[in-house]
Amino acid sequence: MVDDLARHDRVAALLAGPLAWHTVEHVAESTSTSDLALARARAGARPGLVVVADRQTAGRGRQGRTWLDGPRQDASLLLTAVAEAPPVHPTLVPLAAGLAAADAIRRAGASPWLKWPNDVLLDERKTAGILVEQHAVRNTHLVLVGIGINVDWRGVDRAGDQGAWTSVAEQTGAAVDRGDLLADLLRGLAAWLHSVPSDPLRLLVSYRDVCATIGAAVRVSFPDGTAVEGRAVDLDREGRLVVDTPERQMAVSAGDVEHVRAAR
Repeated sequence: MVDDLARHDRVAALLAGPLAWHTVEHVAESTSTSDLALARARAGARPGLVVVADRQTAGRGRQGRTWLDGPRQDASLLLTAVAEAPPVHPTLVPLAAGLAAADAIRRAGASPWLKWPNDVLLDERKTAGILVEQHAVRNTHLVLVGIGINVDWRGVDRAGDQGAWTSVAEQTGAAVDRGDLLADLLRGLAAWLHSVPSDPLRLLVSYRDVCATIGAAVRVSFPDGTAVEGRAVDLDREGRLVVDTPERQMAVSAGDVEHVRAAR
């Protein structure tokens, strides 16, 4: 039986309030929350729908990677929020989602940093990831904002790649209420998505302030197999990472970024 997060007091109050979110659909399992959210949108669901799953059988990250859910039903918060695509600066949406996730994790008692373009770090280890997709559905341009947060992975064997991951509860040493985390995340996401067209400068300044990538020596690997190394120095107006390389300064819009050494 699913402990329905839509019935959580704070989530229910948020859905009844003035923000754009009108429905939280919480399921026990889905291939991915983005798949289910897109299916609901194609079936007529309006922007403002949020799909939450306890487990994903085919969760995915950027560039086709698999997203790991964690060992228990309540170990992670996995969701996709459906919103209308902003009329300008759509490349800032992943940054808005990152800020919302970081804000919610901070309210839970941890101290997050952002790794450009789509990760949230605690103690230099990944605790949340973001995947934004754009779709045209019935002449409406939508963004599907997928966010996965590791809520409580205490006691999990960290063999292999999982050693690079952590969770909010591990960092705070206390249990985390998933309903509170969801309410804080949706409240922040509504505000930061509003900033994309209305106040992009504020969004960029806020992101720079908590971005561990800026100032770090980085290696950027591109989808075509090439790579560059340099120092990440800034974000441009479209949210691209500005990297100083020995040859030139370049703005990176897509690629895997590895921190060669800690930024701070």
